[in-house]
Amino acid sequence: MLVRFYVHSQSQVKRSIRMNPASIYSDGTYIEHNPSLHQEDSAYKMTYLESLLETIEWPKGLIRILDVGGGAGILGWLVCEWFHQHGYTVECWALDLSEEMLALQRAHNPYITETRLGGMEQLGNQDFDLALVIDVIEHVPEHHLFSEALNRRAKYILYNIPIEQNLFDVLRNLYMRGRYYALQTKSLGHVHFFTPGAAKAFVRVHHQLLGTRFSHFAMHLLTTDHPAYKIQLQHRLRYVELKLSAWIRRWLCSLAPWLVQGSLFILARRK
Repeated sequence: MLVRFYVHSQSQVKRSIRMNPASIYSDGTYIEHNPSLHQEDSAYKMTYLESLLETIEWPKGLIRILDVGGGAGILGWLVCEWFHQHGYTVECWALDLSEEMLALQRAHNPYITETRLGGMEQLGNQDFDLALVIDVIEHVPEHHLFSEALNRRAKYILYNIPIEQNLFDVLRNLYMRGRYYALQTKSLGHVHFFTPGAAKAFVRVHHQLLGTRFSHFAMHLLTTDHPAYKIQLQHRLRYVELKLSAWIRRWLCSLAPWLVQGSLFILARRK
């Protein structure tokens, strides 16, 4: 059944698990490969999260938020600030595998009241109104067990799941002679690679799916003044790909998630 949820071969996943993927977060490898912790994408991602948050009639009063694997903490702060600006009292917990990450999250998100190092079991019997699982599930070897536990602890869940089984990435993998997904595992710690249908199916197994948004990733890269993105634009083939992807995303919206790079923002509710 797991083959339905990711196309990465089982032998590659098993090798990743034996290597203990969690170690790349605790030993600093992930930060070494991703020094900005994707802070440059926070405002861009927040636009999609905000459009999903607005679809829920949140109860007035205290909102308890769980930020799982929150990176630098900027996006968690933006979500907390959104609730604060709408008149809510906010309490945020941060859960991560890295002390260094938790320290960054505490520094960047003043709404954090508690931090926990480790897995879901560190939360005890805590219950939350909202869990943020942004660019996390693709890193978790036992992702089904993780989401089952999450379903017990949060009323609403916001996922962002990279869609890496799309036409352009499959062609990229062929061009790289099968090395592309292995490099994603090595540098980013991804052990699951989803199609848009598989991402939705995964969420539906554990929660009630309420809404989705597919990102306009190519346009973000083309218009963001960030050194890493500028380097990508200097490569002619990559530049042409991004321009074509932006056109597809604009004019072929329903097909775009299957064709181009991007991610699926998903709002779900506890079953």
